[in-house]
Amino acid sequence: MAPTNKGPINANELITKLEQDPAYQERRRRRDWELQQKEQEYAQAEKPLVDELRAAGADVTSAWDLVNSKVPYSDNLLPILAEHLQRPYPAAVRDGIARALAVPGARFAWNVLISLYREEREERVKQGLAVAIANIADQALIPQVINLARNPQNGESRVLLLFALKRWYRDPRAFAALEEFASEPFLKKQAQIVLRQLAARKRR
Repeated sequence: MAPTNKGPINANELITKLEQDPAYQERRRRRDWELQQKEQEYAQAEKPLVDELRAAGADVTSAWDLVNSKVPYSDNLLPILAEHLQRPYPAAVRDGIARALAVPGARFAWNVLISLYREEREERVKQGLAVAIANIADQALIPQVINLARNPQNGESRVLLLFALKRWYRDPRAFAALEEFASEPFLKKQAQIVLRQLAARKRR
């Protein structure tokens, strides 16, 4: 009698098997339909923002087009983004708006970003706000970044704030905070990675 166990199948065999599985294909169609519905929902919700951005000269269909752009966009779009960030858009839209503000020219919106970050409870949006804060923080704002990172109520997004401290590591306050966070239970892994990177940079 021939053995029935042929061992593990490779990726191509698995794909072929799934393509022949009606139940899998139905789940895939359902998932694709749900994603399409979500995209349409977000596009409809984001239309007021997109209309204003396009009127200001941006060829976009979403704030995410700015986030993913390899070409710098005009600073005249930033006040529009800052104003719309304060509107009750879906989390995916607000995340994109926040990340589109992660440029030095958006420093004028610092107080708005900090206020929204402290109040935000949706983790996805909070991470987008943390990215913006980390990217626009200058040396004078380092103490505020440190205080935000110290607050456990700010959750997982605190890890993203460490990139501001890495950028300003020559500031004794930033470097001391990284050393402090290297023994903080939640932040220690990323803080230790940053410190090792900085140590390697010094050895070059």
